[in-house]
Amino acid sequence: MADPYIDYREVSEYGRQFVSAVTPLAGQSELVDVVKLAALVSSAVDAVEAELQKATSDRSDLRGERTDTSEAAETVRDTVSRFYYHLRSLPKATVFDFEAFYPGQTMGDLSSMKPADLNAKAGEVLRGFDTDKNKNVAAFSTWKTELATAHQTLTNALAGKGNATGKSFVATAALVEARKTFLHRYNKVAKPIMRGLLAQLGREHELPLYFKDLAVNEGGKAKAPNEPVESNTALPPATP
Repeated sequence: MADPYIDYREVSEYGRQFVSAVTPLAGQSELVDVVKLAALVSSAVDAVEAELQKATSDRSDLRGERTDTSEAAETVRDTVSRFYYHLRSLPKATVFDFEAFYPGQTMGDLSSMKPADLNAKAGEVLRGFDTDKNKNVAAFSTWKTELATAHQTLTNALAGKGNATGKSFVATAALVEARKTFLHRYNKVAKPIMRGLLAQLGREHELPLYFKDLAVNEGGKAKAPNEPVESNTALPPATP
């Protein structure tokens, strides 16, 4: 299922990811000119970025704002992942509530989560520290501080605080039209063409690799042809 609403700032994220992912397919099919398709989507992204820059009330370094949020999201992703594997590595005699941190004792596909989804995931993990079995585990105190700091930093970035202060914008007619053009090229042109191309190559299941909104809303990403499938059975069970 596609993202029902790709906002103005997500145009860059989704569009650039598509262009980067599809480029290696150039020349693999006589039916599809991948270079031209990538250029079609890329030019639409360029137009949205240009209009967004014009519409931003604070014109100073819009790219810096995106970087702030991106870096904060990456820190959360890394911290949540490291804590998960730390819990998996604890001695079996350690008494704690794994489910309180990670329901089902699974981490989920952090790589496909948007910044807001990552922040919600971090909040979920943080709440796990408050359960009876976890709140008195001394070894968790450092992790709680690290997770709370990462969570708050991303919260501030998403709220437009810190270095992103004042970067609000007004959706001008030109910006609205530029986004409309991008959505048409991304959803109505690129996706059908890629479905056909991947079908020709026998790789239909890989479509979410090229369209991040599909991967996010399916709750995971498609696996590349030779990429091993992860299995929780390979990990030692945690002792509650």
